[in-house]
Amino acid sequence: MLLIALMCLVTMEVILRYIFHSPTLWVWDVNMQLLGAAAIIGGGYALLRKAHIGVDVITMHLSARARAIIELATSWLFFVGVVVLLWKVALEAWGSLLTREVYLSILRPPIYPFKIFMMVGILLLLLQGIAEFIRNVTIIFHSDRSGE
Repeated sequence: MLLIALMCLVTMEVILRYIFHSPTLWVWDVNMQLLGAAAIIGGGYALLRKAHIGVDVITMHLSARARAIIELATSWLFFVGVVVLLWKVALEAWGSLLTREVYLSILRPPIYPFKIFMMVGILLLLLQGIAEFIRNVTIIFHSDRSGE
C-alpha cells in the first residue's frame, strides 16, 4: 500500500513538473517518508519470507535440523543487532516526539511520526526473529523424535 501511494505521488509530481511546469514543494518530503516506511516494514516481512541474504552454498546441503542448529547458534548476532537498533531508534523517536521535530525543508513536515513508525518496524522485525528462533527450536526437537 505504501509503494502504491509512493508510485502515485511520483507520477503526479512528474506530470505536474514536466507537463504543467508546476512542481510541488511537498511531494519530495512525503516520498522520502513513504519509502523509508516501506523499507523498515519490509525487514520483518523479508525475514518471514526468507528473503534476506544468506550463505546457502553450505546450508542447502544440510538437513533441516542442521540448518536450524546453525541458525540458532548465530541468532545471537541478529538479536544483539536488532535490540541495539531498537533501543537507539526508540530513544530517538521519544526525543523527536517530545520536541515535535520537523524535517528541515521548505514544507517542514513532522518527522516524529516516521521515527515512531521506524521503531514499530524494528519491533516487528524483532518479533519475527523471535518467531524464527522458536521455529528453529521446534525443528530441532521435532527432528529428534522423527529420527532425522
